[in-house]
Amino acid sequence: MPTLNVSKTGTSIGQSSGTFTTARQTASSVSTNLSGTVDRAISYTATAGRGSLTHNIRRTFLHFDTSGLTGTISNTSLNIRGGTNESADIIVLKSTAFGGDGSSNLASSDFFSSIDFSTAYSSEYDSWTASGDNDISLNSTANTDIQNNDNFICAIVEHTNDFGNTAASSATTSEAGINFNVTITLTYTEAAASGPANLTSLNGIAKSSITSTNTITLANITSINTIA
Repeated sequence: MPTLNVSKTGTSIGQSSGTFTTARQTASSVSTNLSGTVDRAISYTATAGRGSLTHNIRRTFLHFDTSGLTGTISNTSLNIRGGTNESADIIVLKSTAFGGDGSSNLASSDFFSSIDFSTAYSSEYDSWTASGDNDISLNSTANTDIQNNDNFICAIVEHTNDFGNTAASSATTSEAGINFNVTITLTYTEAAASGPANLTSLNGIAKSSITSTNTITLANITSINTIA
């Protein structure tokens, strides 16, 4: 199965706060193009204090250059080497971080506003391991975006409280570490585009985005404008 290496990585730490919404929506700092092991690359913690809990959230963001993929995409997964901590369940979400096209590094403003919490690229992943690879299966929404767009950008967040938008009622620690010394990859299956083999685009539309022309399914067309 072919693989695609990650183009940009970043982690963002939220502001520690006694107010869950502030902790979830406000960034404190970002780190980009990481190396080494980040022991809390994805996390939610609620720490007991004087009469209240202090909340803190950390998220990881990834960018892949998918401009070279033109066929039908399926069977996609993220492959991430764990490190140190493994107590968090996670989920992969759609994001517009990195300038939306990989043209910039992760910014503090990406921490919350770039994430589409209503568009999941995976289901809950509840078996994070710190001692090996985490192979996170992606869904049909991710397949479609990888197939149709030049950039695939995602945020990996803690599932129960961060994605669930629910503050813990008692002290809790959910953390997942990542070893960034091992390149994060995207694996996929790419089916050859159907229709005329030598056709790359039609009227400015990429072949991979064309399903039919003049009501005829592309797969049933042998040539267009003399192009076979």
